[in-house]
Amino acid sequence: MKVDLVVKNARIVTPRGIFEGGVAVEGGVIVALAKDPNLPAGDRVIDAGGKHILPGVLDGHAHTYLPPETPSTGTRAAAKGGVTTLLEMPGTQMGCFNPAEFEKKRDLFKATSHVDFCIHAGCASGYPDGNLTAMYKQGATGFKFFISSAGPKWPQTLDGEVLERFAEIGEFGGLALIHSENDAILRDNLKRLQAAGRRDYGAHLEHRPPISEIESGQRMITFLKATDCRGMLVHTSLPEVVHDAHRARLDGVKILLETCPQYLYLTDEDVVKNGPWNKFAPPARGKEDKEAMRRMLADGRIDSVATDHAPYSKERKQEGLNDMFAAPNGMPGIETFVHLMLNGVNEGWITLECLAAVMAENPARIYGIYPKKGTLTPGADADMVICDMKKETKIRNDDQITACGWTPYDGMTVKGAPVMSIIRGEVAMEEGAVRFKEGSGTFVPRQGSL
Repeated sequence: MKVDLVVKNARIVTPRGIFEGGVAVEGGVIVALAKDPNLPAGDRVIDAGGKHILPGVLDGHAHTYLPPETPSTGTRAAAKGGVTTLLEMPGTQMGCFNPAEFEKKRDLFKATSHVDFCIHAGCASGYPDGNLTAMYKQGATGFKFFISSAGPKWPQTLDGEVLERFAEIGEFGGLALIHSENDAILRDNLKRLQAAGRRDYGAHLEHRPPISEIESGQRMITFLKATDCRGMLVHTSLPEVVHDAHRARLDGVKILLETCPQYLYLTDEDVVKNGPWNKFAPPARGKEDKEAMRRMLADGRIDSVATDHAPYSKERKQEGLNDMFAAPNGMPGIETFVHLMLNGVNEGWITLECLAAVMAENPARIYGIYPKKGTLTPGADADMVICDMKKETKIRNDDQITACGWTPYDGMTVKGAPVMSIIRGEVAMEEGAVRFKEGSGTFVPRQGSL
């Protein structure tokens, strides 16, 4: 037997352990994992040189349709950073609120994506019953809700409508993706701070205090229970929210949790120091919160880690240098995602096995694309990331290929790097050089759910 591709001399990482051997690929699909002497011959052979291989990395939360970023530039940055499947989250520029918008967005990504992709839909006010059901049938992997205001381009769903839409999602077995902050608290705090003439960087932290995220999370848990809906609290920043979610799971609530590297690396001190460059929502929290979130991710209490890649331009961010409220919330993250998480392994606060769970298998299961994605097992797509755990990288603005051209981690040195990614048996990235062209990525519709 001879196969298309053999990757040998590797350390294969799974959530359940690490073993030495290799992977055999035929027709873009994994056909065998074995010790090197037991691997079949291959038309192409890649010697991993003893490096670790992770399952293909998923970014379950990225906004690449956010000028100056485009799906082409954003997915190219994803490929450079070692991401093999991107799940595009709707934003205010392209909300994806109905079947026609879903089809338009899917077709745009088909023409321009450098990696495989899924499409999350958005839930905004004013759309008819059955609208979310129709997009679920089109393959939508989740439905984004803003519990606080997202601005005029995203008609806000208030509590009554949230309950109605959760009930609809519960009926067809989908997934609500919930930006959970208390709108009234945010609105009143903003009014008070601006009336007091506050423009300083710390005002952002006072605008969005922990109680806003905690209360809203508790309310959403109650709503999910009442409607028997499955939901994920995205970009979770606080250990209190994690505790509340786990108590709810014991009560049968279908609640999942996502966090992001910014909550594992940055703190409120960084916000006060760097202002708009570290402005995102919910904001970075205290050092103790950061350490607790690291522990909770490592011990399995947080299901997934994703980027919330929101790459606003330098010009937009600089609007907040003299008035923090003038800058938009969001920052780039997809290009540094894998580097930062591998660095966490070298720092000792997470394991490679945990990364295989929270960056690959868990999100693939949650979004209904497992076992096609997220696993190194026979029958799965041959998606994998070869990682050099000894390689050091100094992150620099000038090296970023995301269209915004900056990173909040500028000047930071990290240890551990993705040096090659393979998507469906083809090399997509090698030593930071993107090999996949525009349109090389394929649409991955939801196939099931956890």
